[in-house]
Amino acid sequence: MWKSARFAFSLAFLALVPIVSVAHHGFAAHFDNKTVIRIEGTVKQFDFINPHGFLHIDSVNEAGEPVVWVCDLQAKTQLVRRGVDETLFTVGEPIVVEGYPARREAYGCEYGTGHFSDGSTFTMRLVGDKPQTQFAENERIPLAEGETRSIFGVWMRPGMFGDASGRGERSGDDSITPAGQLAVDAFDSINDNPVVSCEGGSPVRNWTPPGLATKFSQEGEKIYIYHESMDITRTVHMDLNEHPSEIEPSDMGHSIGRYEEDGTLVIDTAVFKAGVLSGETLNTDQMTMQERVSITEGTGDLNIAWTVYEPVYYSEPIIGSQSLQSTEKELIPYECIPGSPMGSYQ
Repeated sequence: MWKSARFAFSLAFLALVPIVSVAHHGFAAHFDNKTVIRIEGTVKQFDFINPHGFLHIDSVNEAGEPVVWVCDLQAKTQLVRRGVDETLFTVGEPIVVEGYPARREAYGCEYGTGHFSDGSTFTMRLVGDKPQTQFAENERIPLAEGETRSIFGVWMRPGMFGDASGRGERSGDDSITPAGQLAVDAFDSINDNPVVSCEGGSPVRNWTPPGLATKFSQEGEKIYIYHESMDITRTVHMDLNEHPSEIEPSDMGHSIGRYEEDGTLVIDTAVFKAGVLSGETLNTDQMTMQERVSITEGTGDLNIAWTVYEPVYYSEPIIGSQSLQSTEKELIPYECIPGSPMGSYQ
């Protein structure tokens, strides 16, 4: 069991502590990122699953009535990469959790730090002014002098925050049309999130999850892109110049590819179904996109630059990029389980 860094503390069973914080949009949509809660109780259940783990805590409310808190954790795969397994929490063990309250469920929370009865702790998200989620660090496979690297192999986002995120500048989202705004206004960022249903969402979304790997491989005239996130496999058809008319629309669309003279792989994708590009950026079935996949000289990192054309919801292309590092980490089947137990005890 992972239980790190001894910590002495004395807490009331529940305290609400307002703070000032900045967090990424997905977290803030689900949880109140300006308030820290402290929950004292005993472990009732630990759901060690993808796309999110859940810790169930038997506690009491301010009236002294028994309640069950359900606190959201990272994906099982992300936790495994930090050395965690299903023994992280023990049923019946006393625990105090600091985290962030859910916006919709009275007894839901985002797990921050858990304090165990032996004085040890486990932190998933820092609690305070910068509530940053912790992920296992990746060690890039070094390049020998004069060595080059191809796009084929296993890759991982280098980090989550700042320059370490590998995320390039993004543009075009502010060109939303009236039709696009109407769609966003009707969008439920929690219940309509494709992750809840174990759906891939879009190619853009699957380049970016931290702590999850992507593998490029090739068989004959097909390049396969496997994302651990949702166990998504995309097929890039290198022997086609256009998309067949009989293709069924899907989240990932239909992809055809070609190489440019400098070795850049250009992927053109169409035949999407209406859905979620990323976050609250939505798309219609008219969307098309182009991805340019190349190796960064010197580091050997994989760079994916995309241009999305969504003529109904955005008047300008949506442009972005993501850099991934080579990794020796083994792929882990995602085996996503849809749904959330949060609110099930109320």
